[in-house]
Amino acid sequence: MKFRSTGVRAAAVALGGITLVMGMQGQAMAASTVTISHPGGYGQWNPDPAGSIPGDAIRACDNAADGWGIEVWLDINRNGTIDRIASTRGHDSPYCSPWASGNIAEGTAVDVYVLRRKGDTVEEPFTVYHGVA
Repeated sequence: MKFRSTGVRAAAVALGGITLVMGMQGQAMAASTVTISHPGGYGQWNPDPAGSIPGDAIRACDNAADGWGIEVWLDINRNGTIDRIASTRGHDSPYCSPWASGNIAEGTAVDVYVLRRKGDTVEEPFTVYHGVA
């Protein structure tokens, strides 16, 4: 069945455009900073550069003056080796560490661990985020 009405065609084109724009927004949102909550603070993983935030970067934020610091560990390739650490150790709360970054190949699997630490004591449980660079 053919539609001859220009109104129907215009509506179909408009609907297609809206769908395309909404789909593109979903892609952009997927690349934003991920915040991983943990008691006393949080960790952040940023896979792609965004303004002044570097890509493939982690940072730790402590928002509880409880004597515990927050650490964020990055395991590139999910092989059990901690490749990068961001920490609030030695700073009074509230405090966020600088971003710890370095290039990682696109699509590389990563695990991001967020934990509380006091001296050599690491409090469990860890909070883990599974993502990709």
